Amino acid sequence: MFRRKRAKGTPENPEKAEIPQHPENPPPEPAAPADPLDLRLHEPDDAPVHLSMDATLRMGEELAQAERRLGPAHEDVLRLRHNYAFLLCIWSAAAPPGNTYMLDRAIPLLLENLTHQSATLGPHARDTLLTLHGIGSAHLSAGRPAEAVPYLAQALEGTGLSPDRDTEESLTWREKLSDAYARAGSADRAIALLEETVAGSRRLLPPGGERLEARKQKLFMAYRAAGRLPEAIALGREIVADKERFYGPGHLDTCIWLDNLAHVHHDARDLDAAVTCYERAIDGFENIHGPHSEEIAYRYHNLAIAHLEAGRPERALPYLKAALAAREHALGPDHAGTLDALIGLISGYDQARRIDEAIAATQRLITDLLRIGGPAHPKLPEVRTYLDRLRQALAEDRSAD
Repeated sequence: MFRRKRAKGTPENPEKAEIPQHPENPPPEPAAPADPLDLRLHEPDDAPVHLSMDATLRMGEELAQAERRLGPAHEDVLRLRHNYAFLLCIWSAAAPPGNTYMLDRAIPLLLENLTHQSATLGPHARDTLLTLHGIGSAHLSAGRPAEAVPYLAQALEGTGLSPDRDTEESLTWREKLSDAYARAGSADRAIALLEETVAGSRRLLPPGGERLEARKQKLFMAYRAAGRLPEAIALGREIVADKERFYGPGHLDTCIWLDNLAHVHHDARDLDAAVTCYERAIDGFENIHGPHSEEIAYRYHNLAIAHLEAGRPERALPYLKAALAAREHALGPDHAGTLDALIGLISGYDQARRIDEAIAATQRLITDLLRIGGPAHPKLPEVRTYLDRLRQALAEDRSAD
């Protein structure tokens, strides 16, 4: 935690910029199978259908009766089996995490439909493709992306669409296949499909539309996770420009994406660009949240870290102080986040060779640790050793003068 600098104010292990535990404005997660149930809601009475467990059981009984009466491959039986399977997929959303019972019941039903449809309708018929996509989606929802990929890929390929013909359905299916590849660990293939999805969405959808923006944001996150920082930066700038154009420079979404772009510049070690984005984001967040919120505290910290890593400790200190004040206000003096901010300020004083102030802040930290954990606090020996080193450094500086 406490390390003396090696030379010229450079820490031995520079502190990293803080990343929020829950990334803000993440792209939406892929939904469960999206094909609509054929519940005949268009019929004249248009009465609402309550998807109760009793209704689900009755649908299963209707399917069994229809199979006995009409045979397993009859058109009506295929429709009933399809609807029953997708109703089970809907119910799976209410299951505890990791419970795939409903999905495991739905998949064999869809596989049976696929067998009959492939034989009678052909592998590229629309109903066959819908069933393939449903099987892949169910496997993906069940946490089995490797099993999902072949079905989703076959469904997308079977659409027969050329790359320059885009429909919302084809784009959605391509995005779903990208999700499956990503979860299966094939990042490059996932990104390539997502790039195709974004390109098609640009052609098909209006600028600033929710679906287009969500897909661009997902691609940005994929680029960053894959370490493809130049692509992430270029797309991040585009997203920020979109936010400014449609919402204004001070809107929360604009500030969030300025902050996201700052992090990618920071990752790419373009510290001056990171500082510029951090500063713009902070201006907006101060107007939205005020200067004493936890939302602004970690952004003060990140801006300070960028200045420290660029060798500008004096410019970092005001933001380290602001981060500490904000956390004291938002979290209280005894919170771990507040103590971390105090440690950051001590490190900033040390790197700026302001040893008197580093000593005073370290003495305050010792007081805080004693108040929180008493004389047996496990961090006290390390902090006291660090304080002794600071005092020795101060004595050496004064002797040199």
